[in-house]
Amino acid sequence: MVNPKKHFRSSDDESDGDSLSGSSLSSSFDSKKFRSNLNDSTASTKSGIASNGASIDASSIKPELILKGYEDINDGVIRFPDSTEIDFVSSVKRVHKYIQQYLKKTPQYQYELLSQLFKCDLELKLENLQLFGDIYVRNAFSVLLGNYFEQSVRLNRKFREVGGFVLVLDPLNADYHIGTIGSILTALHLKMKFIIYIGPGDLTLSQVTRLHMANARGAKIIFHKGDISSCFERALQHAKDMHMVFIDVKTIPQYFLLGSATMAHEMIETSPDRDTVIIPLRMYSVGWSYVCAMAYYYKIVKPKTRIVVVQMTEDLYGKDSDGREYIRQSLFPDRLEIGWLALVHEQSDLTNIFDAFDCRDHGKFTLADVEKNLANMGGDVERNKIIFSKSSLSQTEFVNEVVTQTQHSISVLEHHNQYFMNQFKLDTLLNNKIIDQLVDTTEDQVAVAFIKCLEYTHTLTNGKGAIALGGLMTGQIQLQPNEKVVVLISGGFVDPIDFQTLLQYGLDITGQSFEIELDLPDNTTALSKVLSVIGENKVSIVEVLMDRSCETLKQYHVRTTIQCHSRNFEQQSSVFEIIKKLGFKYNLRNTPLLEKKESEFLSPPFLKASTQSIMKQPTSPMMPLSSTSPSFQHNTTTTTTTTTTSSISSTPSIGKGPYIKRNISDITVESIREAQNRIKDIMHPPPIYHSTTYSKLCGAKVTLMLENVQKTGSFKIRGSSNMVLRALEQSEIKPIGLVAASAGNHAQGVALISAKVGLPCTIVCPEYAPDSKLSSTRQYGAEVIKSGKSLEEAVKCADDICRERNWTLVRPYNDVDVIEGQGTMGCDIYDNVPDVDTVIVNVGGGGMIAGIALFLKKINPNIRIIGVQSANVSPLADFKQTNQFRYIEPAVLSLADGTNVKMPGGVHTRVLHELVDEYVTVSENEIASTIVHLLYNSRTVSEGAGCLGLAALLHHKIKVRKDERVVVIICGGNIDMSTLRQVYEYGLRSLGRSFTVHLTTWDYPGNLSKIISLAARAELKVREIRHIRGGGDINWNEVNISLSFYSNSFHHQNFFLSLLAEEGLFPKIVGRKYIKDHHTTYRVFDKSVEKKSKELKETFSERQKVFLDNYGKQANTSTLM
Repeated sequence: MVNPKKHFRSSDDESDGDSLSGSSLSSSFDSKKFRSNLNDSTASTKSGIASNGASIDASSIKPELILKGYEDINDGVIRFPDSTEIDFVSSVKRVHKYIQQYLKKTPQYQYELLSQLFKCDLELKLENLQLFGDIYVRNAFSVLLGNYFEQSVRLNRKFREVGGFVLVLDPLNADYHIGTIGSILTALHLKMKFIIYIGPGDLTLSQVTRLHMANARGAKIIFHKGDISSCFERALQHAKDMHMVFIDVKTIPQYFLLGSATMAHEMIETSPDRDTVIIPLRMYSVGWSYVCAMAYYYKIVKPKTRIVVVQMTEDLYGKDSDGREYIRQSLFPDRLEIGWLALVHEQSDLTNIFDAFDCRDHGKFTLADVEKNLANMGGDVERNKIIFSKSSLSQTEFVNEVVTQTQHSISVLEHHNQYFMNQFKLDTLLNNKIIDQLVDTTEDQVAVAFIKCLEYTHTLTNGKGAIALGGLMTGQIQLQPNEKVVVLISGGFVDPIDFQTLLQYGLDITGQSFEIELDLPDNTTALSKVLSVIGENKVSIVEVLMDRSCETLKQYHVRTTIQCHSRNFEQQSSVFEIIKKLGFKYNLRNTPLLEKKESEFLSPPFLKASTQSIMKQPTSPMMPLSSTSPSFQHNTTTTTTTTTTSSISSTPSIGKGPYIKRNISDITVESIREAQNRIKDIMHPPPIYHSTTYSKLCGAKVTLMLENVQKTGSFKIRGSSNMVLRALEQSEIKPIGLVAASAGNHAQGVALISAKVGLPCTIVCPEYAPDSKLSSTRQYGAEVIKSGKSLEEAVKCADDICRERNWTLVRPYNDVDVIEGQGTMGCDIYDNVPDVDTVIVNVGGGGMIAGIALFLKKINPNIRIIGVQSANVSPLADFKQTNQFRYIEPAVLSLADGTNVKMPGGVHTRVLHELVDEYVTVSENEIASTIVHLLYNSRTVSEGAGCLGLAALLHHKIKVRKDERVVVIICGGNIDMSTLRQVYEYGLRSLGRSFTVHLTTWDYPGNLSKIISLAARAELKVREIRHIRGGGDINWNEVNISLSFYSNSFHHQNFFLSLLAEEGLFPKIVGRKYIKDHHTTYRVFDKSVEKKSKELKETFSERQKVFLDNYGKQANTSTLM
């Protein structure tokens, strides 16, 4: 196995690699001559396209920033006028123009709470929301573009109009093709043809795997019958005849660099004033392209920018007892570029490829199976023999083999391209000050950063993506107050099982899980006292284990181990302190400890309101907060009123006249547009993306509006900001303080806007409000009061505080200004999807859906507006038919806590009845499964109330047409991490990735081994096994076995369950009725049970006769059934 550590070569390494001319190719093929034929005789000269009006003067660029290795590329890059040197910036900008059209311009947001935490002005570039969830897609697409530019004269047509792409795979030089599969799958995703010619020679398992990926996605594979030279000639002629782009694999590293640099270009476009850029690095052999490209681009365009690279390398390898190196199990397994391919196309997932190779369902495959797969693609195993290391491979061995071969190919490719790669070695970059600082981080720090990324950005990242944020925790990056920093969050692909492990570990290390061990008197009273302490401190108990056989126990004592879920370390400390006071000694088990610097990351400071009048602020209160803004100084005095003639675009003016109470009829298209302009500097522009996955699953053209990554994690910032800013604009009597009643999201919106404008704020929330939302609300500087068992009771308390303090109540939905602010979502929808047919909106109090309906229905009355509620709390379920709200018991709760409103409506009740076309409901488990489903398909975290609309669409509660353009609003992401952990368990089941069965069988040795061997055939991973004897409705010689497994899909579950049925074992699937369409999902298993039951019944007499003949007529025949 290749040691990743060895990929970090020093600059003293000798360069004996081959040049771009390809001297490593077979002697019968002249690659230079071939490359010259890519374009016809009218092609431009070797100097390439000159940069017209280059933004950077060549003479101003330091010599160490002039890139080498592009000499053999012509029109694929842009060069400085009258020079052979590449104009790197202009080349990158040209690639970026196309990336904007075909991929995504990912968000770059400022985060106030993180800025306060790290005492700087911090922005995060969310590249984990890129198409397919990773930066690699930029590299892959850049390869397509670069070759298109190189051959543009011959093609003489626009990029979208080319006939597709042609590639030759030369098995004798296969290492050059290691980066091509991403480009192939990207082109096919963009509905562009791809043809792959295969030359003669032996193929590795990794190469066959990639061919299978391409073939499954729709690439045409041609196994050439001649030699490699004629193969290239035929492929080139094919490209010329069909106006296709020929992919030159020798230039892939050069084009990778251009693709990665487009991200730096976007970051500078968004925030040109950043002082420091922090880039994550997992393995340099894989991540060199974006580390180097971004560093070079910044140093050319913004030379004073500090470039910090954070790496996590020491955790990748270890040594066994014999001193031999090995790649160890990591919390953040890096599957190179293989992992993200699963997001490009499901058939690119290695588990699915294993299934294709294991066509006989043996849980392993042989060389003959792979040869059969190759033959199905049109291959000839005599001309393309497959290199196979073992007689057979299990799934784990297969994945390890592919990853190992990929690592080897990367290493060999580095060796071949040393003439190009030498300039990008880490120590060279450090010596030339292209990278200013290299920081090491640990797995524990990155695990905490992973959790905080979920909490603060509401997006999913992998280990590689969280490394940069983890680097800030180390304290090694010295930041000046108010320093402007941007951090790259780079990767979004995480295996579902890896995610569960990482989530559990991250919660352990952040104080949300612990295990305590006590020696208690062996009586129920002592245990009752301990459990009472735990419950009174709002700590959840996972499991209690009793051990009476310990040698170190006192007489009449029992060793009690209690596993718990907590909210934070403070809760844990409270439990430990009380237990100690009760006189019980305890030990903590499996509790990771953080350094002091790391622990500070878990207790962020609060934002503070201003001591100054907002009119005296030097900057607009509508501009994003910075850590040193006056609006964060503690407010110890009452804010005074000051008049000014400043316009609304800078600072809200006060004293224009008395505030006039508005009616719902005052909300117009124009007023909502005005509100959009009013709050535009307060909120983030939300990502609005077309979703191929959900379009396919739901049978319509689905677009997601991701308000869950909005500032404060929900849409609520819109309404609260509009009300407060409008009051400051138009009210003669300025508000002196703000009060809001909220379950969490509205609270954060009000708290943030109050901090921005310098007003004190108090939030009243019901007792069920999640701690995650309340914690963030406090961090924004608000006072938080828990009062009442329902939102309505919290509102009454808020009203009392308003009267007592003479403050202003900011209502969550029953207010015209708030509804108008929420209506700005309709503007964003219409601006991005003007031909929208249906909008699906989550409904609590109804303010959001009312605002959206008031805008869109006036623009186009034919647009359908559909409201979705939780079935548990659905007062609007019959509203269209009866014009009456359904009564909901006050104590009823829902996973969708943000919509837990028993009495919606108010000033907008008529809008809810007249402008909303339909109301539907979804169950709790449908909500839970959608949270997890969305997590993997959008790489964003949704709370229960945030994904109601998607749950309704996924579970076919709403009828849609194939050509219907549907916008689904994901309106909030503030889910408590402990709740996410619980929901995730169910979500894995709903995705077919986890299941538990109970079965009863004879209690004899070897029975369990037989069952597990069947699980191995189905490629299952064991989670937990429990034997239950002497309980339930079983005989003395029987045992109930509870088996929990991880699975790759429902197909694998059915296969395993069917194998059990064939053995006469009929398991019960735990929680089956909660699986969507479970009758269809488990149809194969049900048929197997039916078939085996029928067989046993029909053969009973025959088996009885054989048994009696062997053992006598007095034997017990009940065992035959």
